[in-house]
Amino acid sequence: MQYETVDFGKGLTLPCIQLDLTGSTDAPARRELKAQIYPLVDTKGGLLIRNTGIKDTRQYGEFLASIEFSHHSYVGGTNPRTEKGSGVYTATELPPSITIHSHQEMSYLDTIPDYVSFYCELPPNNGQKTNLFVDMRKFTANLSNELKSRYRGKRARLQRTLKSSEQEGFSQGEKSWQEALGTGDHQEAALIAQERGWELTWKDDDSLVILQGPARFFRTHLIHGELWCNQAMLINPVTSRRVAVRDGRLSDVEKLDQVRAEAPDTINQMFLENGNTIPDTDVESWYDLILEMETHFALEQGEVIILDNMLVAHGRGAFEGPRKMFAALGNRDSGESTMGAN
Repeated sequence: MQYETVDFGKGLTLPCIQLDLTGSTDAPARRELKAQIYPLVDTKGGLLIRNTGIKDTRQYGEFLASIEFSHHSYVGGTNPRTEKGSGVYTATELPPSITIHSHQEMSYLDTIPDYVSFYCELPPNNGQKTNLFVDMRKFTANLSNELKSRYRGKRARLQRTLKSSEQEGFSQGEKSWQEALGTGDHQEAALIAQERGWELTWKDDDSLVILQGPARFFRTHLIHGELWCNQAMLINPVTSRRVAVRDGRLSDVEKLDQVRAEAPDTINQMFLENGNTIPDTDVESWYDLILEMETHFALEQGEVIILDNMLVAHGRGAFEGPRKMFAALGNRDSGESTMGAN
């Protein structure tokens, strides 16, 4: 496949092609794309496709089907999203004033999607660069040896306190347990949790505490070796506070400080597998490095990007005005993941 290389900034480069994705799937260029896209993404970290001709989520879903994109469930996901059909979701429904810090999708769980894809239906105005990316190969290489040695072989568990759909959430856009689990039935929720090794505790007000299964800090990519791949430092009150400060959401900062002082167990965060909290200084070091390596990019109307979920972290910057971005999560249909059993 012939491609050009696009410099996303901060040392991240990805291959890019220009290809109409609405035409015949039997055209030579489309057959070539189907045959080569996943090995290319596994090796290079992603593929940006421009001038696709795609105008809506139906066409985006049809394109994903044409490359045999094997969809990954978002049950247990933390981001408020709505499924639009054919495995396509709204990228996020968090208010535009909130930055979504760079992360590897669903890496608070031990089984994660191999791929994450985004389709831009309507970019924000005034050239706002809302897409955030981090090369996790370079991040891992630049992570201090002291942090690597202490977290290698360790796991963390995500504890979430989710409101009922009848309650007001702690923060804007927070999901209810009914939305997170895809059911409003307690027995069905318990079965979902049992299948995944989660522990559920309902409170008297019908809010739900979920303790999800342990997830590794480091995982082994079959091509690129050991990489940091965990959201323990992201889903943490220290990071939540710094992101709120970054956005200028001072009322959220005050609210978080109050809750952390008075009821810290109600804050969604990840704990080490033994139940210990993660030291604030470790979280600060992780945050500073991510911020240093984070690059801002603007996907344009109709553009599609597919990322290897371990190799390239993604996020979204705060913005103003309209914006429509959609996402899909995928697995390798062969059943063989580039994420080894480290």
